[in-house]
Amino acid sequence: MIAPMFELPPERLSLSGGIYIWRFPLESADDSVLSRDEVARAESYRSEQARATFVAGRSGVRRAGAVYSGTPAPDLLIASEGKPAFSNAPVCFNLSHTASTVIAAFSGAPVGIDLEACGRVRDFARLAARFFHPDEARAVAAAGDEGFFLQLWTAKEAMLKLTGEGIADGLADARPGMGGSGTLRGRAVHLLRFAFDDKIGALASFEPIEVKGWFQI
Repeated sequence: MIAPMFELPPERLSLSGGIYIWRFPLESADDSVLSRDEVARAESYRSEQARATFVAGRSGVRRAGAVYSGTPAPDLLIASEGKPAFSNAPVCFNLSHTASTVIAAFSGAPVGIDLEACGRVRDFARLAARFFHPDEARAVAAAGDEGFFLQLWTAKEAMLKLTGEGIADGLADARPGMGGSGTLRGRAVHLLRFAFDDKIGALASFEPIEVKGWFQI
């Protein structure tokens, strides 16, 4: 597991292989680059934090996507169904948020990312017994440690987000090892685990993972 250091991005970036991770603080939220549908969705949230999280994520994805594609942030089209994707730019991305932290991965190939805050899951052994493979559930129960559970959970969710599947029926089929690899219904998946502050995350790709930058705007 690595402990990333986030830094300001350089003025010019390209997706020349590898994966780039961005963190979008809530104060970076910029609704001026959102589409009308996104603005309407943001306004539908009753919680101010939920609204800020959504706007920070969508505006951040657009601003970072503009850096890689050369397409102005407001002009990027994001598919409204299925796995989030740009429909008019050759940039793959995936987004996750927990508490007040929003993070996204960008690549030239499909990618999945998940982030979870520690201290929020008190019944992790029960969740593992319900959703994980029996061998994993037994390992979680034996460990008795939320951090161990979250390492498995984030890896599983990142693997399923890589393919665009939901977690409801797929958690047991996503089988991460504790190293840098796993399988999803028999297909090999590369994994990278990371942690910062009080959060644990995982990155998933069908290609070998090389993170070329950890950025924050």
